[in-house]
Amino acid sequence: MAPARHPEQKKGNRLAVWTSRLERISAWTSCLLLLVNVGDILLGIFCRYVLKSSIIWTEEAARFSLVWMVMMGALGAAVKGDHMVIDFVVPRFPVALRRIVEWGRFLLAAGILSLMIWLGWVNAVQMWHMNTMALNIPKTIPLLSIPVGLALLLGGTVLMHLQTIERRG
Repeated sequence: MAPARHPEQKKGNRLAVWTSRLERISAWTSCLLLLVNVGDILLGIFCRYVLKSSIIWTEEAARFSLVWMVMMGALGAAVKGDHMVIDFVVPRFPVALRRIVEWGRFLLAAGILSLMIWLGWVNAVQMWHMNTMALNIPKTIPLLSIPVGLALLLGGTVLMHLQTIERRG
């Protein structure tokens, strides 16, 4: 029989599970978009050099899938710790000051991400009436990569911060 878990352990485990789920969604979406991107580029190369005729929309589709791929993959990099950080000073701080810096970093990141989500959303929605040149789709579709990707990153950032708090407490 498995030992009974303390309620905080269950909550911490749930946070880790949700962080992992969001990271997996981020990674798989980015992988699928990478396949679309590579397939689109190969199609463009094949048509240009073998069929001697270019498809006009391949460059635009490659650009949009690349932007979406990067924005959707940002959470995976954050969870794995692959974003650039300068962390040789803060670990030398006393524990109390380190916690203040961690909270400040979290609040700054959450504030900037929230602002960028809002501004990205407003910009994307305002472009609904404009279409892209080659694909003739609303510009809102590629522009939504910013608020969607950053919202995913904000969710992961909040979950990771809550996990840090729980590990301490």
